[in-house]
Amino acid sequence: MIWNRFFEIRFLHVLLVLSSVGLIAGCANDSVDDLERYVEDIRETRKGRVHPLPVMKAEEGFRYQASNQRDPFLSASSMQRLQEKRKNSGIHPDAKREREVLESYQLDTLRMVGSLRKSGKLLALVQSPDGVVYSVRKGNYLGHNHGRVTGLSQNKIELVEIIPDGMGGWMERPAQISLKN
Repeated sequence: MIWNRFFEIRFLHVLLVLSSVGLIAGCANDSVDDLERYVEDIRETRKGRVHPLPVMKAEEGFRYQASNQRDPFLSASSMQRLQEKRKNSGIHPDAKREREVLESYQLDTLRMVGSLRKSGKLLALVQSPDGVVYSVRKGNYLGHNHGRVTGLSQNKIELVEIIPDGMGGWMERPAQISLKN
């Protein structure tokens, strides 16, 4: 009885292995002709032509020319108060002041190339676009917009520019030149 049970289990194992091998062997079909034919049919039916892009005509740029007109977001009385405040702010470039050499260059074309200490005072070294190096100290002027140097450190020059506000007055704008490596 024990032997019969042993042979039955053994027989079931062998039968299971043989059926698994048969199933796996039945799935192994090296022929993919039908798949290749299907892909070719799809390619033939899906052939298309890509049309060239339309010619783009150049758009003419728009130049905003209403800067001298009233701001549409402010009332007339608010605008008048703002203009008076700006005109009476006391901010304006000194027309009598003799212009310095570095004021003939745009601020973004000037490069800080170093700094040094002379007689206990820090000086910045600024290179102009033509390669000449100038020493700059606090109070000197740089750039086209009346930029006065307000602070110096070993790696940057801080200045305040005076620019038109578009409404007949002037306003200050901070700027800086950093050390370029």
